Amino acid sequence: MHLRSAAVVLSSLVLSPLAAAQWPSNPAVNLALADFAGDQAVPKIAASGDGSTWFGWFDPRGGSYAVYVQRLDSQGVETFPHGGLLVSNQPQSTSLVGWDLISDGAGGCVLAFTDVRAGGDLDVYAYRVDAAGAQLWGANGIALSNNVAFEADPVCSRMEDGSFVIAWSYSPTAGPGAIRVQRLDGAGNPLYAADGFSILGQGTEKPGFCGVVPSHAGAFIVSWVRDISSFASPRHVRTMKFDSLGNPLWNAGVPIAVYDAGAVPIAHLPQILPDGSGGAAYAWHRAVGNTFDVLVQRVDALGSEVFPHNGVSVCNDPNTIELDPGLAVLPGSGDLVVGFGKRNPAQSLWSLSVQRISAAGTLLWGNSAVDLIPIDNRQKSFIRCLAFGTGALVFCQNQAAPSSQNLEILGFRVDGSGASVWSPAPLVVSSAPSPKFRLAAAVDGAAVARLVWGDGRADFSDTYAQNVNSDGTLGNSGTCGTQTYCSAAPNSAGPGALIASTGSTSHRLNNFGLSCSGLPLQSAGLFLYGPTTASAPLGNGLRCIGSPIVRLNPGGASVGGVAARAVDFTLPPASSGPGQILPGSTWYFQYWYRDNLGGGALFNVSNGLQADFCP
Repeated sequence: MHLRSAAVVLSSLVLSPLAAAQWPSNPAVNLALADFAGDQAVPKIAASGDGSTWFGWFDPRGGSYAVYVQRLDSQGVETFPHGGLLVSNQPQSTSLVGWDLISDGAGGCVLAFTDVRAGGDLDVYAYRVDAAGAQLWGANGIALSNNVAFEADPVCSRMEDGSFVIAWSYSPTAGPGAIRVQRLDGAGNPLYAADGFSILGQGTEKPGFCGVVPSHAGAFIVSWVRDISSFASPRHVRTMKFDSLGNPLWNAGVPIAVYDAGAVPIAHLPQILPDGSGGAAYAWHRAVGNTFDVLVQRVDALGSEVFPHNGVSVCNDPNTIELDPGLAVLPGSGDLVVGFGKRNPAQSLWSLSVQRISAAGTLLWGNSAVDLIPIDNRQKSFIRCLAFGTGALVFCQNQAAPSSQNLEILGFRVDGSGASVWSPAPLVVSSAPSPKFRLAAAVDGAAVARLVWGDGRADFSDTYAQNVNSDGTLGNSGTCGTQTYCSAAPNSAGPGALIASTGSTSHRLNNFGLSCSGLPLQSAGLFLYGPTTASAPLGNGLRCIGSPIVRLNPGGASVGGVAARAVDFTLPPASSGPGQILPGSTWYFQYWYRDNLGGGALFNVSNGLQADFCP
């Protein structure tokens, strides 16, 4: 009853607007998403698999904070009018707390945030917006909570079956607090009891700063800080895995103490990512007296700590302390890459450093890690680390000069041995002389990084963004990426099947993949591709690719309405014959599938995907 139906119509003209490309190549310019009077605050980012990117922020242009989003295609063209799409202008607290924005896996996004529409306390709400801007869960979203307790910092994650898990902190005035968890199906229907199920604190403890990631078979993993009620709280890092019904799966239902050797600093948010094998990876920093260090841990799918209890320190430099981890998990190996900052004991000098930790817990880049920017007198903040090929991308905000309020944004790409790939390094992403706030980053399916931040170049804080290509350039190279086109016809499962890419279109990285969502359950099908576009009836839909058409055999059946396939450039047909995929080539992809309940021809096709392959 929460779903507002909307036909998914993708314009067949998506391929044409390259002249309207918006990503600038000048780091002094960047791309303004919201440049209005007032404080455009707490920006978020979510990369879709089709090369598009979602951005969100709080904006007071109407007199009080409201939630806006913008969607950019792979070339940086705005989907909605400049300044974004208004999602919610419900009454908002004057003091903002954390919130979340993720891709919905079908070209749209899911948001979770708090407001005071039901009274003076914060309650939690979720919204889903499709690629055309339709609010699929209604104009007022889904109320995840309705009580008199203080609730904050919702986070969300998309599950394998297309549902969404949202977790947040619940802090009543008296009695124990909890981490509350709710699950919504694709239509926005809650799958757990009202207000979600509770992960209760002990006694009067009030847990907080939670994270949630997907596991296998509908399960998910939640992490949190045990108690954040006071400066003297036992701020330990805990975790638990739950099945699709919300039942705990690890340690006979007792939360696992990832870290309990002292307390993590006040207001510190530990990092959590899926490890690709049904478990999770964690990173945090701690204080032992006046000494800080960064620790990592892995918990496997069965709930066993892989590294020694309380984690592995990523750096053993006796002359520095370490803080502010950014965590990445390398696909395939399961190795961790951590970007972090070193400081001298007086915390007056800062570095940007990076370490790789093997799946067994060994430091691979030396006991002192790799210093991308050796320790100097310019403060580094908002360190972000993203898995990229066999290595990682590392970004940070850096003082333009000692003690300056103006910041620049710098980036590095490191390979599997920790060596810098981009030259010269660091890459300057933004050189505009301005205060900058809350850097966020993501990598899309075209192997392009997207960044967003608050920027004070015009007034207190506007929202700016920038892309970074895999070769370390800014702006639109026109040689690498994906974008969708053509139209998806309705099928027996809903408004239509949508194709997307995974990995990147870099020929050297060879990690390109295809996915298709919105399919009938267990429907047989296969991916097709060709060198040109077309527009001709095919089954119950529209053929979007031209001859010669190449089949990616073998086909398969959709699982949970989603089909996926890796494309290996070294194997036929991608490596030879009429379907050979080479650097510099452009190919057009589509998914064909059976739809016995759809009537008519009993089969249908997805929309189309253009892929421009680069070296």
